Amino acid sequence: MNIRSYTLTMLVATIIAWAGWSVVLVNFNPSEGGVTVFLIFYCFLFLALLGTFSVLGLWLRQLVNKDRGLVRMMAMESFRQALVLSGVLIAALWLQAMRILTWWNLLLLIILAAVIELVTLIFRRDNHKDLTN
Repeated sequence: MNIRSYTLTMLVATIIAWAGWSVVLVNFNPSEGGVTVFLIFYCFLFLALLGTFSVLGLWLRQLVNKDRGLVRMMAMESFRQALVLSGVLIAALWLQAMRILTWWNLLLLIILAAVIELVTLIFRRDNHKDLTN
C-alpha cells in the first residue's frame, strides 16, 4: 500500500469513526445507557483519536522531514505514537468518568506511555543492528 492510499484510507476511517462517535453522543442518554453504550462510546472515540493523531502526525513529519524515502517509517511511527496517545487519553477519560482521576494517576499514565515508547525505540534499534550484521 502506498502512502497516498494509506492516508486516504485512514482519513475515511477517521471520518467514519468521528461520525459514529457523534451518533452515539447525540442519540444515547448516558444516565439510561448501559455498559454497552459506554463501550461503544469509548471505542468510537479511541478509533477517531487514533486516526486523527496518526494522520496529523504523518503530515507533520512530512512537513518537517523532506526525505521521501522514509515515509513508510514515518507512517509506522505516527501510528504507534497515535496508538499510545489515544490509549492514554481514553484511560484518562475513563478514570475521570469513574471519578478516580487524580494528578498522580495522570502522571502514571504519562510515565507508562513514555516507557512504552522507550521500549519500542530500544527494540527497534536492536532490530536494526541485527539487520545490518
